[in-house]
Amino acid sequence: MTPTRKSCSNDESEFSPLGAIAAGTQVDFNSPLARCKTCNHPVEKDIVIFNAKRRVRVICQCQKDELEQQAEADREKELRRRLDKFRAYSLMDDRFSESTFDNWTHRPDNAGIYTLGKRYCEKWDTMFAENQGLLLHGKAGCGKTYLSFAIANELYKKGKAVIAISVARILAAIKDSYSNHGDAGENDVLNTLREASLLILDDLGVEYKTAWAYEKLYAIIDIRYRANKPTIITTNLTLAELRENLAAVDAKSNQRDPSERILNRVTEMCVPYEVKGASLRVEKGKQKRVELFTQLGISGQ
Repeated sequence: MTPTRKSCSNDESEFSPLGAIAAGTQVDFNSPLARCKTCNHPVEKDIVIFNAKRRVRVICQCQKDELEQQAEADREKELRRRLDKFRAYSLMDDRFSESTFDNWTHRPDNAGIYTLGKRYCEKWDTMFAENQGLLLHGKAGCGKTYLSFAIANELYKKGKAVIAISVARILAAIKDSYSNHGDAGENDVLNTLREASLLILDDLGVEYKTAWAYEKLYAIIDIRYRANKPTIITTNLTLAELRENLAAVDAKSNQRDPSERILNRVTEMCVPYEVKGASLRVEKGKQKRVELFTQLGISGQ
């Protein structure tokens, strides 16, 4: 998606370098340089070529900005194309597509997270530049996944390269890649995660507790950390439970790894935010119960 921008008022046909240089000797060098009607930056420059002074056309600041914005849009488009191959393992399905701010069910207890998500998207350029991620934790069904998906959809509409996936599915993708490409397949998966502008890791803490899974999880977190790109993580665990859950246990000594290297990376990259409120799933269950018995014409007691 090409970003909306204010077009420069200069005629680009006038900016042919050869034509401008050829005509550049037939000017009054004492006259002021022509300026862009939009940004007021000079669109001419006096130079010396082969001992002859010439006045040549140059691009102004607003044209530079347009070119940079277009280049960035092209990069994001290409990145999104490459990320599409990873969709088979991702969570970006029909449920993902429906999780938007437009479809948000507004209640008093979810107003805070709605504002958080909207502001995060509005300030995305700053969030991206400063590698500001979120660690959304709270009880199951309180809206963590919906919030993270709504952020992803909002940024995706703006042309940003986003991928939403659970750790369990990443581990499955890595394992599947071994049969076709060996270690190169794992590198391909990790490189894909690194390239995404925003990575959403859903349901952290439910993956298998093995030494292999622990090392791969660290590799996933570390590759985002080193790429200096934001990550949003959701978990049903409390921060204390997450600390215990993310610590590897040596199979031989049965000793817990005291380094907490995964948690340290996560808390450095992602600001913890507890999502509170009633379970959306429970509320939907109650609503369906009422609808069912109403349709049947009987009491639900």
